[in-house]
Amino acid sequence: MKSKIEKKTQVRNALIASGISLIAALIAAALSLFVLNLGFVITFILSAIVFAAVLAVMLYLWKKTDLLREVLYLLYCIRNPEDKRTYYCPCCKRSLAGFMDMELGSQPEKYDPARFTDMKQDVMCPFCYSAPRQRILACWAEDNKELLKKSEILYFAPEYSMMKWIRRNGIKLTTADLFAPNVDLKLDITDIKLEDSSYDMIICNHVLEHVSSYNKALSEMRRVLRPGGTLVISFPIDETLGTVFEQEANTPEDRIKLFGQVDHIRVFGRDSKEIIASAGFDVDTIDVSSMPDKILPVTGPADYDSNKIFICTKN
Repeated sequence: MKSKIEKKTQVRNALIASGISLIAALIAAALSLFVLNLGFVITFILSAIVFAAVLAVMLYLWKKTDLLREVLYLLYCIRNPEDKRTYYCPCCKRSLAGFMDMELGSQPEKYDPARFTDMKQDVMCPFCYSAPRQRILACWAEDNKELLKKSEILYFAPEYSMMKWIRRNGIKLTTADLFAPNVDLKLDITDIKLEDSSYDMIICNHVLEHVSSYNKALSEMRRVLRPGGTLVISFPIDETLGTVFEQEANTPEDRIKLFGQVDHIRVFGRDSKEIIASAGFDVDTIDVSSMPDKILPVTGPADYDSNKIFICTKN
């Protein structure tokens, strides 16, 4: 689910692209009228073509390349000298003066504000929108780059920030989701239509809180993994809960009240490692305490975001 700040950024980008396109169209109109003397009709048509062409190019560059983000980052660095940029995002490889407020606690139609009280909110990278769990995963991936490069990987619900790291490091993988556009495979994680032992690694971050049965999802991912294969997984964990909390919730309001978020149907507890192990995995946890402070490996922005990431081996 996109945060309010991400949507604001997208609107800002669209307005900037439209403004640049309008300036280009006005320049084309001035040249057409006052230099080439082409007349009002041809000028109007030419200006419309220029506007549409420049807008299409701008939006394509913003969506498909990092060129315009690099320009924005250059301006950011001018405003924030190196000695002020004490934070770092390993996903997009940028030094930062600080992270941004995700503004999730101010959206009661989607989130329970009480779950964000007294939690650190400024945890999002302003350029690739990474949260702590993605930066923790990127640090782990940096240390295990060779494993990733030699593995056939299936990535459920790929995050933009992690895909930045993946592409920059030349990692080849297959993306999957049941609803999201622009993925390689449309797959239901509780009923994966793939052969047994198809992949060496599966990455699955913050998916199990959404699906009908987390036990089926774990079983299916184990089936699809090759012997000795690796599952990299995380999900919301509330450290005050002993075990996973599930309860029937038929309305968005019920889900927000029970699980803190409108699209969640459960919250996991302290026995999460044991739950994964019971599905047939040997489970290790990424040691968040060893992560550098500059990536901000904190609990948050919600109290169910302990940001634990499990590295699991099919036994």
